[in-house]
Amino acid sequence: MEAYIGGVIPVSTVDWPGMLCSVVFLAGCDFRCPYCQNAGIIGFESKHLQRLSDIKKKLSDGRGFVDAVLFSGGEASLQRQALNNLACFAKQMGMKTGIETNGSRPFVIKSLIEDRLLDFVALDVKAPLEDRQDSLLERVTRSRTFFKSTGEVVTSIRRTLSILRENQDRVQIEIRTTVVPGLIYRVEDIVRIASELKGLHCTWCLQQFRPDVGELLDKRLVAVKPPSREFLLQLKEACLKKQPNIRIRVKAV
Repeated sequence: MEAYIGGVIPVSTVDWPGMLCSVVFLAGCDFRCPYCQNAGIIGFESKHLQRLSDIKKKLSDGRGFVDAVLFSGGEASLQRQALNNLACFAKQMGMKTGIETNGSRPFVIKSLIEDRLLDFVALDVKAPLEDRQDSLLERVTRSRTFFKSTGEVVTSIRRTLSILRENQDRVQIEIRTTVVPGLIYRVEDIVRIASELKGLHCTWCLQQFRPDVGELLDKRLVAVKPPSREFLLQLKEACLKKQPNIRIRVKAV
């Protein structure tokens, strides 16, 4: 069996909080976020086709050095069969499994949790969840297509949030929002995201946009100055005033 694989990191100390993990990047994504740092793997290109047996060999070689496997992308949930296959393999090796997702495929997340193939979910909530065609979410994700409206994208992400609420005693949950000056940075917008997380037992990570890391989709953003740690801490405090029970961490250099 083959899948579109963007690469494998044998050992990561930063992608899964508190866990040493291998990271498998599944290529292909249904969003086109301009600040995406993995622009080279958002398409389903033949050069990314790899045999799953080769990926399993890499994961097997890492056993003893790492405790878990994290599936990232791209959007890993788009390759459901390969994702399920690799997650089963990791579990058979006695490893924990996690996924980084944009939330556009809630049925995949639900199935993986029900089959006990997920221990950790990192969900990117990239902007306030509004279903207007001119919404900030659409500007941030460029996810609307002829076949899928902004409203359908919002419904999918909200359904993923609901699934996580229903299973928050079974999986570790982290919500992530990347703060990008000029795009998603205003206090009122970040506070509106906080309202979507009410009642969810999670850690919410406010991430600093880093134009110097990875391969940006929109090369113009290379010139954007990253938000300071102090600014992110101000956003955190503003959110805690509205939602004092949310656990928020700031990720910045």
